[in-house]
Amino acid sequence: MTSDGGALLLRETDRRLNLLPRLAECFLDRRNPVLVTHSVAEMVAQRVYALALGYEDLNDHEQLRQDPLLARARRQGEDDEPLAGKST
Repeated sequence: MTSDGGALLLRETDRRLNLLPRLAECFLDRRNPVLVTHSVAEMVAQRVYALALGYEDLNDHEQLRQDPLLARARRQGEDDEPLAGKST
């Protein structure tokens, strides 16, 4: 049971508007691609979803990175890899 069911509605809205991928394109990623685990688009989506769900603090991402609903809302696939943490 969850109180964050709005995440799925937010995901569908984002898919129709293609807003978060366009927002992520505004960032220049100068990280070494060999060392990158989470793309800029993934991190932007995770942060926006967390903010929309009322998690304003980056410290919340340490617990949210294991949250199955946020992972499902943020990702297309169904892998078990954790989301980005606060230090990412």
